[in-house]
Amino acid sequence: MLRAMRRLPRLLAVVSLAIFPALISPAVASAQMSQGPPTPLVTDLAKVTVGSWAKYKTTMGNMPAMSTKMALVKHSATGNTLEMSVEGGMVAKAGNVITQMTLAPGSSDVQKMVLQVGANDPMELPVEGGQSHQFSKPDPKTLVKDETVKVAAGSFKTKHYRTKTPQGDTADFWVSESVAPIGLVKMEMNQKSNPMITGPIKMELASVGKEAKSSISKPAKPFDQTTLMKQMMGGAGEPAAGGAGQAPAPKK
Repeated sequence: MLRAMRRLPRLLAVVSLAIFPALISPAVASAQMSQGPPTPLVTDLAKVTVGSWAKYKTTMGNMPAMSTKMALVKHSATGNTLEMSVEGGMVAKAGNVITQMTLAPGSSDVQKMVLQVGANDPMELPVEGGQSHQFSKPDPKTLVKDETVKVAAGSFKTKHYRTKTPQGDTADFWVSESVAPIGLVKMEMNQKSNPMITGPIKMELASVGKEAKSSISKPAKPFDQTTLMKQMMGGAGEPAAGGAGQAPAPKK
């Protein structure tokens, strides 16, 4: 799995962190996130209605499809908070996996990241180096054309951008400012550099709405990679000392 993570683009790095965070160290994760293009962000989050959400069908090669939901759950003086939940596919055993990202005001940089696996207590993830650059406005030089695309959520007038990763893999994005919260309608990456994933990586808009609320209600605990590994592998499904689904604190 570690090899499978190394060449995923940053567009799916958030999804990747939600699925495989226990298999990588923060330093490795930071290096992974510099491998490809960031997730396109074409909206002004400060103007997006809190509660706006978009749900996507996410597929990675021949792996089981997942449902990915992106929602804007909070505006505050300290930033705008996006929450992404992933269900099914590779995370079915772990349950609903939620990644909460707070972006600095007027910026696309992530300044705080919290992960919650199933019913376990949320945990704050380190934000280092490339991890903060999860989102970015598309480079105008990569615009292919204006294009109307049809997905499960309907037909949308979009701007189609195409870029390449350092490995030479092609990534295409279709975005629209009318699609809250971030504007992503569709993504396709016809990657060949990752032998662990046979076939393209895709995200397609399935539905939208405006009533989303945060699924993280408890204060985040400090990052603990061992505990997180147990959660992701389904080994921490029962409450333990130190909180629901948390491993006991190590002896000093």
